[in-house]
Amino acid sequence: MNVVFAVKQYISKMIEDSGPGMKVLLMDKETTGIVSMVYTQSEILQKEVYLFERIDSQNREIMKHLKAICFLRPTKVLHKLSFHLPRQMQNTLI
Repeated sequence: MNVVFAVKQYISKMIEDSGPGMKVLLMDKETTGIVSMVYTQSEILQKEVYLFERIDSQNREIMKHLKAICFLRPTKVLHKLSFHLPRQMQNTLI
């Protein structure tokens, strides 16, 4: 099996399941590298993902008009950061 194809399909499924509309892809250090290896920016823009944000960034604006897609690895750091996410996002993390 082609690993790049499998990862691309997985990310595509996450994006499709979020429905239509503008989206932000919220990632951590590891998943940022994964996404950049399988998608070009123009490819992912065609899927209505207009913003790419790291979960550990300090300067995050509230953008209620964007749907958040969280592509994160389960780590202790993520667990600590999840307490700072809005309640609506905590309920949808898988």
